[in-house]
Parts: sequence; structure tokens; C-alpha cells
Amino acid sequence: MITSTHNPRIAAARKLRRTQERRATGLTTVEGPFLLEEALAAGIVISEVFATEDDGAAAALCSDAGLQVTLVSERVLESLAGSVTPRGPISVIAIPDGNELEAKDTLVLWDIGDPGNAGTMVRTAAALGFQVAATHGSVDLWSPKVVRAAVGGHFRTKLITGLRAEPGELAVAGLQPVIGTALATRKAEEALGGNEPVALIIGNEAHGVPDELVNDPVVQPVSLAMPGGTESLNAGVAAGILMYLRMLQRP
Repeated sequence: MITSTHNPRIAAARKLRRTQERRATGLTTVEGPFLLEEALAAGIVISEVFATEDDGAAAALCSDAGLQVTLVSERVLESLAGSVTPRGPISVIAIPDGNELEAKDTLVLWDIGDPGNAGTMVRTAAALGFQVAATHGSVDLWSPKVVRAAVGGHFRTKLITGLRAEPGELAVAGLQPVIGTALATRKAEEALGGNEPVALIIGNEAHGVPDELVNDPVVQPVSLAMPGGTESLNAGVAAGILMYLRMLQRP
């Protein structure tokens, strides 16, 4: 059993909280049996599984999958986890390859900064049949906090990171860029029924999207009707409504 938080394997896993370390190694961590099970079902490579001695669920899951469990103390497990009251196991997994946009309905996170919002959007996108793309200025989609918030969505849809901040990249991929903004005059439900796959763009929580993006000729701005008089919606909520409207009208 590993009892020291300074153990080299523990230290290496803990470093995966940093974006640059995840990008350098191609690895990230997931917390709990459900996310490990989802990763296994998706064929993700599992590098390490850390669990406490009394974690029977982790032991059974890893036994069925032919994985070796590394036993750690409660203190070590807590040092690996990003949550306040972690549930083991903590697993180190390989981030899936594939960073090319496909010609299918896509949710675009444009400088989204909150991990909870990003995770919610990934989860909803996976449920409604969207791939997810994020610009360089967005939170890393493979951050453990985002993965935890998405509750398995990462393993049920394709994720593209490092999107350039230009809508032309979306158009080249065969997508019709549609941007959600409260200032648009065209209603979303009127614009989401086309035959071409769409790229639904959701802007930064505080600043929205830049004016040059809204005014780009290849982008179609749309708004959501809010008869209650609210000025704007949470980014994750707006994304969910837009994706649902598109799903209802998808050819």
C-alpha cells in the first residue's frame, strides 16, 4: 500500500490537474467507479487505478476488466482527488485521439471558462447527439473538474480542443455557424431546421462573443425568446435549449 503523498507515481498522477501536464502526457484522471466503468466501456486505455483497501466496488470492477489496483491510504487518495469528499477509485486514463471536426451538429464552446458549465454542456451535447469543440481560450475539456461535471459525457461523444478563434474553420468543415446572442432579431427556432449540420456557438459567460464574430458574414446570429424579461441565461442552460431545438428539427 502506498502511504506517502510524495510517492513518484502519486506525484505524477497529481500533476495531471495541470493543463500543460495533461497536454504533455496525453493523460488525465477520473474519479469514482462510474467514470471508470464508462471509460472502460468506451475502450479508453487505463494506465493506473488507485483505490483504498476497503473499496470493494473498485476491486470487483478492475478484476472483471483485468486491471491491477494500486492500494493507497485515505490520505493519499484525498491528495489525488479534486473533490472535497472524494469517492475512489482515482484512475489515470489516456485522453482519446481525434481532434478533427466532423460534418455533424456541433456545440462550440467559445472561451467558456467555468468547468461546471463546460461539463454540463458536454453532458447535454452527448445526450442530444452533438460533438463538442472548444476554442483555445476555453477551459480544458479534459480537466478532471470538467470530466466530473459531465458525468460520463466525455465517453459518449467526440471532443475537439484547440479550435482556432475564427468561424471560417467551422464553415470549411461543412458546418453552418449559428451563434446564440440576446441581441439577435432572428429567433432560434426559425433558424435551426436546415439540412446542413450546424455549429451552435456559446460565448464566454461574462463577455459573450466578440462583435467581430457576431458580424462575420458566415455566422447566423439567433436569440431565444424570453417573455419573462430576463436579460440573459446561464451559458449551459442556453446551450441546452439551443441543442434541443435543433434536435427537434434535425433532418
